[in-house]
Amino acid sequence: MKATKIENKDILEAVNSGSSYFEIGNRKFLLFEVEQYPDNNDANVYEVTDDEEKRLLLEALEGDNPILSDSEIDKALGSL
Repeated sequence: MKATKIENKDILEAVNSGSSYFEIGNRKFLLFEVEQYPDNNDANVYEVTDDEEKRLLLEALEGDNPILSDSEIDKALGSL
């Protein structure tokens, strides 16, 4: 997994605004900060250490999410 570096001023201002949700076109995204991410391509597990970010992430994932099954969510989250 590789991080995408963003240098667009408008996007940086939006991210720094404090909003957790963003809408781009007709798609909506949840923004959360991670302290580190895996460098290898076979790991898709993030470690979320901030309690508020963890709460928001779990709230979003536990909502209506027809794309992922419960087992896929559990696998992606590791052992939260």
